[in-house]
Amino acid sequence: MSDEARRATRAKLSRRRFGSGCSAALLVALAPRRAVAASANKTADFYRGKTVRILVGSPPGGGYDIYARLVVPALAAKLDATVLVENKDGNGGLAALATLLVRPSDGLTIMNGSAEAAIISQMLGRPGATWDVTKLNWLAKMASAPKLWYVGANARYRSIADVATANPLTWSATGPADDISDVEAVISYVLGLKSKIVVGYRGSGDMSLAVIRNEVDAGVLSADSALPHIDEIKPLALFGARRWRHLPQVPTLSEAAALPADKTWIVELRQQIGEAQRALVAAPGVPTDRVDYLRNVLAEVLTDPAVIEDGARTNREIEYMSGSDLQRLVGELMAAAGPRRAEFHKIVLDSYF
Repeated sequence: MSDEARRATRAKLSRRRFGSGCSAALLVALAPRRAVAASANKTADFYRGKTVRILVGSPPGGGYDIYARLVVPALAAKLDATVLVENKDGNGGLAALATLLVRPSDGLTIMNGSAEAAIISQMLGRPGATWDVTKLNWLAKMASAPKLWYVGANARYRSIADVATANPLTWSATGPADDISDVEAVISYVLGLKSKIVVGYRGSGDMSLAVIRNEVDAGVLSADSALPHIDEIKPLALFGARRWRHLPQVPTLSEAAALPADKTWIVELRQQIGEAQRALVAAPGVPTDRVDYLRNVLAEVLTDPAVIEDGARTNREIEYMSGSDLQRLVGELMAAAGPRRAEFHKIVLDSYF
């Protein structure tokens, strides 16, 4: 065989070996992707045709209920499942969380609830707060809006100067640390009001009617829940770091009143906790693949322009945060009270009931 023929043969064999190596390497590289795709398909198959329940800790028509029902059609379509809203009001909205924790941890029951109330109840060691919010599987934040402090349109006390003269100033709430009464307590503390918080109302509708009918003097609601009643109430201030675009004329608490420097810490702490607000959550123990799948599906639903537009039509704006980011935020918030936890407990649970 000539030298030229030998060189041609060696080159041909080299190409064969190189091609074989490339094919093997390509198969190795594709294997993890195929495994991930197979796992996702298996998880999707689990939900297909099943019934998924969204627990809500307030009666039909409240803010959490409306937000849950807002996502039902798109979520049902994405999961190829039946999605139902199940109202479990009671215990300041925490009855739904208690229900979630006793249901099977299979990912077929989730909750749309107040991350604020769950965090505060655990932070303050409330009786019955047996959960650990850092162990819950946070799926997505749906929205957050500032709290609105308001009185009735025909109230006895119609300004912050007026409420300072009340003895007592009565407020409506569902229960202690329900993410309403604690804000009322914080406002009362920083402004030195002689307040009495009246609990036992079922939800935002009952609380707002109590104020409108002058059964109590004042109330606090998420601003988006208060907005439908705006013609029957008189806003006093927003409990938030900035003004809200739907009520641009309403000042923040710090704009409306002089806050003592030694008390601003509790306003800042409570506003930080408010960053979590309306959130979708699954129980501890739900398989990781189902948690990841629900997070991905909810990311698609809550960034869907059609869903966002549906919410905007009724001033229920979507403010999406991913489940992983929300999980991290909840952990940070649990550490936020720090050495002032005992003082926080005294103010929001022991002083105004």
